[in-house]
Amino acid sequence: MRRVRTALAAGLGVVVVAGVAVLSQSPLVVLASNSTPASEELATATASASACQSGERLPRGTVAIRLSLGAFLGSAVSVKASSAGRVLTTGERGSGWDARTVTVPVRTVSRTSFPARVCFAIPQVGEKVELLGSRSAPASAARATNGEALAGRLRIEYLGRGRSSWLALLGTVARNMGFGRAWSGTWIALLVLALMLAAGVLASRLILGELDG
Repeated sequence: MRRVRTALAAGLGVVVVAGVAVLSQSPLVVLASNSTPASEELATATASASACQSGERLPRGTVAIRLSLGAFLGSAVSVKASSAGRVLTTGERGSGWDARTVTVPVRTVSRTSFPARVCFAIPQVGEKVELLGSRSAPASAARATNGEALAGRLRIEYLGRGRSSWLALLGTVARNMGFGRAWSGTWIALLVLALMLAAGVLASRLILGELDG
């Protein structure tokens, strides 16, 4: 019984520590983009997909790169950014992403680089993947690994950590959660949080009660 109590206490402690760790971090924000609208389908891949795009500005503090790739269920994708033959950052994202963008975490970029070359690769496409962007002249267009120019430039966004932590933004998040409800107000988010905490306490007491019985 003592071991169970210890395990339960340790589990709750881990949950609290993890929650504090997450809340102390800052959400990702868009540091910059290449200002290319994702308005057209530049190419479609059904077996594998890879391309590189030059003339990009890679901002300092980038921790993720968001590519305009569309898929119903995307496969694993890797990203590499380089400049003058020097690798600036790399990253990978597992399968399971969907919609019209995929955000790939990368090693933190220590300084701004321009011009930079951003490449991505999906070695095995589970199903159709669309490359989204805007048409451009062949000289500035993204290029497949065989050197063939695509119809235009791919939209790329560069993400970094914001200045405010999730803890500092709790009030804003709570207010946004309360919008558009039958009963609106910040108190809705607080009520949900209170109910979750109450459920956790009740479950713990029931477990301890069963052990004592």
